[in-house]
Amino acid sequence: MTQLQDSDSVTVVENESSLAKEVSSAPRGYGKLFIGVGLGIAIAVLGSRFFAGGSAPIEDTPVAETTSQVSAQTVTVIPVQTGQVTERLTITGTVQPADLLQVTPQIGGLQIRDVLVDEGDRVVAGQPLVILNDTELRTQIEQAQSQIEVAQAQLQQERANLSQSQALLAEAEANEQSYRSLADQGAISREELRSRSTQAATARESVRVAEANVASAEATIRSRQSELARLENQLQYTTVVAPMDGIVAERPASVGNVSSTASAVVTLIEGNQLELMGDVPQAQLTQVQIGAPAVVTSSTDPSIRVEGTIREVQPLIDPQTRTAKVIIGLPESDRLRAGMFLTANIQVGQRSGLVIPATALLPQTDGSIQVYVLGEGQTAVARSVEVGTRISGTGDTPDQVEIVQGLRAGDQVIVAGASYVQEGDVVTVAE
Repeated sequence: MTQLQDSDSVTVVENESSLAKEVSSAPRGYGKLFIGVGLGIAIAVLGSRFFAGGSAPIEDTPVAETTSQVSAQTVTVIPVQTGQVTERLTITGTVQPADLLQVTPQIGGLQIRDVLVDEGDRVVAGQPLVILNDTELRTQIEQAQSQIEVAQAQLQQERANLSQSQALLAEAEANEQSYRSLADQGAISREELRSRSTQAATARESVRVAEANVASAEATIRSRQSELARLENQLQYTTVVAPMDGIVAERPASVGNVSSTASAVVTLIEGNQLELMGDVPQAQLTQVQIGAPAVVTSSTDPSIRVEGTIREVQPLIDPQTRTAKVIIGLPESDRLRAGMFLTANIQVGQRSGLVIPATALLPQTDGSIQVYVLGEGQTAVARSVEVGTRISGTGDTPDQVEIVQGLRAGDQVIVAGASYVQEGDVVTVAE
């Protein structure tokens, strides 16, 4: 037993010495019993230490050094800063076209042969939208052309008659002149002179009739030509084209319908100009100014985020709801559609306030909001805060929130890692 080199062996030897003393003082009958018990205890203690720790030496460890050290949580901190807080008024509304244009045919009574666009299509000025059946119109054009040819032939005939009448008039006037000279000489009677004068007058009347007939034939030709031009013009109208750039909002036209100059075949959104119409309470109406910016978003589609402008504040207030209509002009976007229900945050003012990243906020089960700040000795200290306006981030800039109460400028707020620390934890601040 004296060959063991560790501390436990010393204890065992000391125990043996004490046992020996007890044995020497004990009655003779009990000496062997005490020695056997002592040896059994020593063997049991040494065996358990041997199997638990191998052959390595066993050292005494102070009680104060047995407490395990937990590594500190690594966090990032950002100081509370003073910044510009934009005051916003949130409203909801429906997207509608800024200006709808009803496209109607310029010729009625013709069947629709083809519709070339669908709702939502983007069109440019002059693009064909609807084709009308032009068969009947082309037949009328052919008839008008034939009538012009007939009128031209009639004109030639009337011009020939006019030439003949003019020739007869010249002859009659010459005879009248000759007979007048003979009558003055007494060679013929006055009755014969009057007969020649009547013939000359009749010839002059025939010329006037012939000239009138020529003029009438020329007028007929002009009329036929005007009719032909009208029909040819209508032929161009059988293709209904877009009067301007826009988006097809509605397409009531269907193949087989009869066109009417009073019924639209297509409704266009001019230039895809959309607007958002929402209601603003009467008490907040004075905060809304024409030209103020508004951020328009969708609760169902995060990709929809556009910058609009207050275009109009309607003067009438609804007596039932005590609200007024506000119209927000929207930029052109392929994601926006008429009829969408969107949310608009209207800028109504700016003020100075304390701001921190929104990711530092820790909502609690009781409805309060908490943040952790960096205290003395790199410890995490919980602070209850009152949150004001939320400031939406842009690009790589995260969302921020206004802190109304609970923090001071310069406080180091734990951002990344805040949800993993507790009150009083020692933290490591990442650079």
